[in-house]
Amino acid sequence: MPDFWQFPTVSMGLGPIMSIYQARFERYLRARGVIAGEEPKVWCFMGDGESDEPESLGSLTLAARENLDNLIWVVNCNLQRLDGPVRGNGKIIQELESLFRGAGWNVIKVIWGSEWDALFAADTKGILAKRMSEAVDGEFQKYSVEPGSYIRKNFFGKYPELAEMVNHLSDEQLRMLGRGGHDAKKVYAAYKAAMEHKGQPTVILAKTIKGYGLGEAGEGRNITHQQKKLNEKELREFRTRFQVPNQR
Repeated sequence: MPDFWQFPTVSMGLGPIMSIYQARFERYLRARGVIAGEEPKVWCFMGDGESDEPESLGSLTLAARENLDNLIWVVNCNLQRLDGPVRGNGKIIQELESLFRGAGWNVIKVIWGSEWDALFAADTKGILAKRMSEAVDGEFQKYSVEPGSYIRKNFFGKYPELAEMVNHLSDEQLRMLGRGGHDAKKVYAAYKAAMEHKGQPTVILAKTIKGYGLGEAGEGRNITHQQKKLNEKELREFRTRFQVPNQR
């Protein structure tokens, strides 16, 4: 795809650091008049588990010192690696935010989908925000594989005011409260803000679910990495969830 990807690369750890030096080299060529025209953006897509590779975050301050606003990272924070959670008893998004902000980057977080907007608007006392801050990544992974009744009891049920806030929602509606990385509008807004930001490199921390849409076949489960196909029941569930029209 030469008209789409200019410098494609995929690597566990090396890809991110290479993107920094690629953006710096582009800036070097432009400063010396070797290339002209609109400066291209260098995009790096990586996972939250990949951030533990020593090369991944090893040159963050270089990108900030060089004011590489032609560099955008997108970290897919699905909270899960091959052998378990990335931070079971912690919060990887908060950890990464502190690292990038400390290194001088512009940080954009895309955590919750549009389905949460009405609840945030009703959260005048900050109870929902408090509960989200308390819950660790291991708990959020558990919520992704449990029914809405479990989420109602164990997440919203911790505080009576919070439980009352979702009384009008069914268990199925609670289960479908989405994460920001799966919301096209939220992702678009983040990408647009990143493209327009000047003076700093930008990182987008997008919260997702591993195997999103697979349901019982592997959504939020470790088997996701080995899942190769769906049976008929799982295909029907996928069709219903995403409202795929029937084709003859």
